[in-house]
Amino acid sequence: MPELLSLTPAALILALLLCAAALLWWLHGRARRQVSLTLTQNTRQLALLRQLLTSLQRHRGLSTGLLSGDESMRSKLTDVRTDLDRHFATAQSLTSRHSERWQGLADHWSRLRQAENLNLANNLTQHNQIIRNAIYLIEDIALEQDLSQGRSELSYLPWIWRDVILAAEWAGQARAMGTGIAAAEASSPGQRVRMRFLHQQITQLSHGAFERLKAQEGSNQAMTAQVSRSQTAVNTFLHSVDQDLLSQARPTTSAQAFFNQATLAVDELLALVDLALEHLNRVHPQ
Repeated sequence: MPELLSLTPAALILALLLCAAALLWWLHGRARRQVSLTLTQNTRQLALLRQLLTSLQRHRGLSTGLLSGDESMRSKLTDVRTDLDRHFATAQSLTSRHSERWQGLADHWSRLRQAENLNLANNLTQHNQIIRNAIYLIEDIALEQDLSQGRSELSYLPWIWRDVILAAEWAGQARAMGTGIAAAEASSPGQRVRMRFLHQQITQLSHGAFERLKAQEGSNQAMTAQVSRSQTAVNTFLHSVDQDLLSQARPTTSAQAFFNQATLAVDELLALVDLALEHLNRVHPQ
């Protein structure tokens, strides 16, 4: 301080300006580091939620088949349950602003994991609820900050978090209900109405997302190729829903065959999410 007082007015002003510039530079660097840290945390959460979404959807479909009488699905259900336990254990180590919501998902899973104790309708309702909450968390984390950080090549990300994930969920619901119908070897009028609704939702959301992703300026080759694979798998699945479940009261496919075909459609949709996360990590390395 004595040194500053001994300076001429011009030198004092210059010294103060240099101090202010240094402070601004430090604050700017700190803000950039915080943005980078939040981006890394959010990307990790999205990647884990994507894994959780897949396993929860499979658990819903397999448990529905088992509760509908197909005992062949019991061992696969046990494997998926183990995967989910591991995913939720991983979630405990995450740094997140949404820790309460993560804990809510974990608590719900602890009650849901013994699906054999539920009746068929309640099993579907509880699975749909936990998956819906997981999707809400995906959307909130994706909107918490601009994940693209202004990069035009990542401008397609909102379609991934919204349309693609929702299309995969509608397909997952159709898989669960259709697997139950095929296992029971019969369907009610109400079930067929619900399946037609799911068919419509899958068609609208997936086809809209496919067209937008294909039209994305400068889209990478991997994404373009995956869009084509996803579109083929979804169209094949929708045709199966039409022909094997909706055209008559008694299904013309086995529970396992329908589950496998539906799983291919869901997995190919979620592969678009995987590519988006990989692209995000390349543009913003952690």
